[in-house]
Amino acid sequence: MYLFKNRYSVYFVRLCTPKTLVKLGYPFDFKFSLKTKIRAIAIRRSQPIIIKVLESLDKVDPDRDCHKKVRSEIVSTVNALRASFTDEGTHYSPSIFQSGTSEPKATRNNFAQGYKWQQDFIASKQQQRITNLTVHQLNQRTRYFLDHLKKKKLSIMKASSSDLMAFADHLHMWRKSSKTKKDYWSAAKQFVKWLHLKQHLKTNPFEGMSMTFKSEKYASDQRERWSNEEVKTLLASNLFKASSCSLQWTTLLLIYMGLRPTEACQLTVNDIKTEKGMFVLNITDKGEAQKLKNQHSLRTIPIPTVLIKKGFIDYVRHRRQVNKLYLFDWKPRGNDCDWTKQYRTQFGKIQTSINMKPNDRPTAYGFRHTFIDCLKQTGVEEYQVAEVVGHANPNMTYGRYGKKLTLVALKAVVEMFSIDDDQQAL
Repeated sequence: MYLFKNRYSVYFVRLCTPKTLVKLGYPFDFKFSLKTKIRAIAIRRSQPIIIKVLESLDKVDPDRDCHKKVRSEIVSTVNALRASFTDEGTHYSPSIFQSGTSEPKATRNNFAQGYKWQQDFIASKQQQRITNLTVHQLNQRTRYFLDHLKKKKLSIMKASSSDLMAFADHLHMWRKSSKTKKDYWSAAKQFVKWLHLKQHLKTNPFEGMSMTFKSEKYASDQRERWSNEEVKTLLASNLFKASSCSLQWTTLLLIYMGLRPTEACQLTVNDIKTEKGMFVLNITDKGEAQKLKNQHSLRTIPIPTVLIKKGFIDYVRHRRQVNKLYLFDWKPRGNDCDWTKQYRTQFGKIQTSINMKPNDRPTAYGFRHTFIDCLKQTGVEEYQVAEVVGHANPNMTYGRYGKKLTLVALKAVVEMFSIDDDQQAL
């Protein structure tokens, strides 16, 4: 166990899990922010957290306890401890060490009840078919909402519409992106609605309230796209040419077909087929551990001629000959089966090698925006692009009553994309 700082100089405490438990699926370690940049405060705050975590691990019954449940309980316990940190961040709340406090007992109980409901809310979300990342984000955002109310000496039970407007004003002044502000507002709104439905609150103060968080950027500028020159530089780089076939072909599918990274990384060999005399790529979630963003992601797309000329079909045939199930060598990682983890790591190293600096460069997902933008500039109808990239049809008439485009029509759409590239086949 030890203290360490992150890049923002905030102290964290880290405890390694016993090896016997790690073998059973428990995390290798536990890391918790101490919400301070002052070492003396960090030391004092770390003590009760260390004690609670060790007590929980000591009580584990390997034959009976589920590691996910134990981890969740530890996180909940530590979050409750961290909620007792004083707002100023220069002192440590004594409530963890002793029962005496100047705060009225009724008020303390109301705060505690709010945090308990918040954990019940998170537990209910864990039972739904949403990712661990989404659950983590909901936990972080709803706790931030409760912490804000606590700073104002308000419990969730007493919050009014006026108090929520004050929370909105706080978010407006927050130096975060408009999307982040909207996400925090939506999480709080979802939490309070749940409390009302569970009859913990008599009324829903969010009822009839809407909030807009304007961005200084146009919607089309909020996600970084790749320029043609950047794409050419990437494909011509020595590190890209020396990379694995999995990385090269994944990248080319993102560039020339506008796929989401997850869609490309999880493809199986059998997802490449021939229909009506043309090679097509089938985006599906039928394979083991395959997953898609939504129902609109299910689609079949003709493979553009440029990829066939580069040797993509030959690559697929080779994978079949060596009895590979998946098209690439990527493996799903973590509780959410993230197919893109390895790819993103390797791809980031290539970007760094061509002087594309971290935090100031487009991501692999940005190829999708380049693809869509290029088709838009070419004059392709939006409903046609939507069907190729797996978006909901924006037009109600076409979306509800129109039939899907034929493969021939889709082929014409994907063939419209070009980066004026004369790179040779792999």
